[in-house]
Amino acid sequence: MKTLHIFRSILACLMIGLALFSSCKKHDPDPEVDREKFLGSYELVETCGDESLEVGLFIAPGIDNNAIEIEDLYLPLTTIKATISGNTLTIPSQEVIDPFEEDGSTFTIIGDGVLTDNKLTIHYKVTFDDSSIDECTATGNKQ
Repeated sequence: MKTLHIFRSILACLMIGLALFSSCKKHDPDPEVDREKFLGSYELVETCGDESLEVGLFIAPGIDNNAIEIEDLYLPLTTIKATISGNTLTIPSQEVIDPFEEDGSTFTIIGDGVLTDNKLTIHYKVTFDDSSIDECTATGNKQ
């Protein structure tokens, strides 16, 4: 009888332990924490084809926890939407109004990037209404 009681107690402890262990899950990274490390000002060298230019850009928070807005990438006065996952950013294909064209011309941009320590590298492709393409890389440091 005593053996049965001990066996039930051990079995109950094992079941409780198993229930607690199986209810634990791996902690998913907080997208807002990922985003925070991207926010701020950057000084970059932007290279498109054979031309390089020193530029400044600013990354602000977007609407969602994993969303950002990149200001002044490719052209001043533009805002490009991107998403963050870990140390990478993704620029989904999007149409952007060219702020220097009075006729409302647009271009399409798509790309990706990575932040390592405070060094940001973004690769992107710009396609214009006339189907011409600029392939660019912007690399630099957070200020």
